[in-house]
Amino acid sequence: MAEPATATPLLEQYERVRSAHPGHLVLFRVGDFYETFGDDARLLSRELEIVLTARAPDRDGARVPMAGVPHHALETYLGRLVRKGYKVAVCDQVEDARLAKGLVRREVTRVVTPGTVVEERILPGPDHNFLASVVVPATGPSGFAVVDVTTGEWFDGAAPPGVEGLVAAIAPFAPREIVLATDPPRLEALRAALHREHPGARLEPAPATEASPPLPEALAPTGDVAAATLVAAAGLATYVRAAQPRLLPFLERSAASPLARLALDGKSLRHLEIAAPMNPDDPTSPTLLSTWDATVTAPGRRTLAFWLRHPLADLPAIVRRQEIVGALVERGAELLGLRSELRPVLDLSRIATRVAGRRVQPAELIGLRESLGAVERVRAWLERTGVAPLQGLAAGIDPVPRLRRRLDEALPAEVGSIGDAPRFRPGFAADLDALATAERDAVAALEALERREQSASGIRGLKLGYNQVFGYYFEITRPNLDRAPAHFRRKQTLAQAERFTTEELGHLEETILAARDRRGDLEAEQWERFLVEIEASIPALHRLARTVGELDALGSFALVAQERGYVRPLVDNGTAIQIRDGRHPVLDRTMEGRFVANDVELDAGAGRMIVLTGPNMSGKSTYMRQIGLLVVLAQAGAFVPARYARIGLVTALYTRMGFTDEIGRGKSSFMVEMAELAEIVGAADARSLVLLDEIGRGTSTFDGLAIAWATLRHLHDRIGCRTVVATHYHQLTELVESLPGARNAHLAARETGDQIVFLHRLVPGSTDRSYGVHVARLAGLPPELLAEAERSLRRLEASGVGWTETRGGKAPVARYTQAVLLAEEAIRDPPAIESAIRALDPERMTPMEALAFLTEWRRRLAGGGPPDPA
Repeated sequence: MAEPATATPLLEQYERVRSAHPGHLVLFRVGDFYETFGDDARLLSRELEIVLTARAPDRDGARVPMAGVPHHALETYLGRLVRKGYKVAVCDQVEDARLAKGLVRREVTRVVTPGTVVEERILPGPDHNFLASVVVPATGPSGFAVVDVTTGEWFDGAAPPGVEGLVAAIAPFAPREIVLATDPPRLEALRAALHREHPGARLEPAPATEASPPLPEALAPTGDVAAATLVAAAGLATYVRAAQPRLLPFLERSAASPLARLALDGKSLRHLEIAAPMNPDDPTSPTLLSTWDATVTAPGRRTLAFWLRHPLADLPAIVRRQEIVGALVERGAELLGLRSELRPVLDLSRIATRVAGRRVQPAELIGLRESLGAVERVRAWLERTGVAPLQGLAAGIDPVPRLRRRLDEALPAEVGSIGDAPRFRPGFAADLDALATAERDAVAALEALERREQSASGIRGLKLGYNQVFGYYFEITRPNLDRAPAHFRRKQTLAQAERFTTEELGHLEETILAARDRRGDLEAEQWERFLVEIEASIPALHRLARTVGELDALGSFALVAQERGYVRPLVDNGTAIQIRDGRHPVLDRTMEGRFVANDVELDAGAGRMIVLTGPNMSGKSTYMRQIGLLVVLAQAGAFVPARYARIGLVTALYTRMGFTDEIGRGKSSFMVEMAELAEIVGAADARSLVLLDEIGRGTSTFDGLAIAWATLRHLHDRIGCRTVVATHYHQLTELVESLPGARNAHLAARETGDQIVFLHRLVPGSTDRSYGVHVARLAGLPPELLAEAERSLRRLEASGVGWTETRGGKAPVARYTQAVLLAEEAIRDPPAIESAIRALDPERMTPMEALAFLTEWRRRLAGGGPPDPA
């Protein structure tokens, strides 16, 4: 926190404001700047890269660090601070400095935080800007509530007990600010998990809830609700009330809250690259959202992003979206006409929110008026189609005609016709018109006075001017001063001119400034009354924005399907996932027809598990991501890139791909892998889809193989979920023989000499080759290294033994394969020793290598651990 400021009246006032707003960076209006002092000044200087200065010595002789920003550039600097995660309290002068007795009175007039910001220039873009509140009780389910104050949408719900379940539940919302509604028993664990999953989000302490008003009725969860959910909702309302009190009455619990949704945790969202690339250092890498976004409005883009992060698990809702997409696809070229009508529609909900927050500009209301006209045309387009799904959508569109008429009555015709004033159309307010007329008449009199004085004095260069300090004046250059009229009174001396006033000029100045000040006051009062009128339409505008967003997102799905020839998937309550000639939804678009299509056959019954093998770079991970993304799209309501697709409803999708570590928290990559695997097997059920890219690769081969085998059996026998596992443990392909619901498949490759061609084609059965040396050659490893690797591989292949288990439950038996290490059951078997010896190349062994070989086998035969086959 900032160092205590020494006791000058200004700094004492500053410290009082800071104490009333803990955790906020206070921007303190002093003249034409917003200033900070002490440690806050150092922080502001560092974060905004502005000059750090110092206030003059105070009573104790100390110089206080100071940094500030110009008042006219406040929005720019606010945006930079909020995007960095800071909360800012803007403290303004609330009385005229010229009339103040002593220190000017100052008050906080605005609080801006990452999760409650409403200004368009500060928001990060059209996507949702969520603020979350979370509760993790000692026992029972966790609770959360989430709001986007810019759109009025409120969501809440319960999460599985514990920290990880809660973090997974809020991950699809990607909140920018998270409130800890109560301090949980495992506070530090929750903080760490939230920071790990949402590193860019600001974490807030529990809000004070004593004597807080009750939760507004529109936000109260209904039905059988977990206690933690109610606490989270109350905490969220308290936080919004403190930061944006005007907005709370216009928030509404979303009708989408109770809809069943396909659960996607943060890891699955990242691994599937739904809205952000896996590699944060490459933000331009294509994602599902970026390649499927053909929306033309901000509500449409926001809706599409939300749908892809929150696919449905509600069959009637999915079918409704599909029917609308299908009807739009069938409109052919007419679809382009609909998009043209939608394009002028602005971000209705955010404009409405800025009305409520008193941050709206006249130009935005003019844009709102034009947008409502465009929406009227969109509704007419939908009605003209005569197609039931589209007419049903049209019935939900209310273009708020009364509001549009009122905006038309009040506002100027064009955006370009207004600046700071006038805000209203002539004829709307008689008192404002009278003052505007008085000001125009006085200005005309000024112009006439200027012409008369020029003519009477004969000074053609005599000119009339104005500035805020000296008001109106006549200016005469030095060469003409001897001809200055006698009634001119000197007002200001410049290097090359003198400025004068006259009695008549003074009277006109008083008239103009009085009319201007009075008009400004009356206009502000009229503007407030006008915004109060508009407030009555805010709920309707929020609903309209959601309908526009839905139509635009469905139109985007339709356009992509139309352009690419995608098919409507059959989504049902069965358990089968059947896809014919399916393609990766992102790569199909970026590779321009070069992607190799593949089939998918999964069923919770006889074919619920695929064990996938194949060379490195053959496309195993791509194939698994393809399945996950096709399910996401199908349950979001989109058509999919395939010849045929049937999706048995999936309620949760879990993925485990890639290798990461958290060394800073004492976790190796293997520990992270096991922790993620534990979360998956703990949460998955028979309706889940599980995609695992390798299991147990971060430990010794026998440990890893044992864990992988046990995991497969658990997923197959106990959970019964649909599962795809990619592996280089070729022994697992033999273990599959004991699992009636599992089968092997592999991505084919063709080997020609020392070259390999990846066919990317899924074929039945397993392969016992990973072609790692071939991939190493493609990567450019040195020839001598590759030659040594091939010699070692031949020795290992000659001595390797696999591990198999039959469906009859027989004991594991020895089997010669291309296994990399030796199974313990075969190590004591003389044929294994014989094979190992036959694999030796004495001509290439050094004496030390031979001694090590003999010593290791002697130790092994005496009952030691597994040998190093090299």
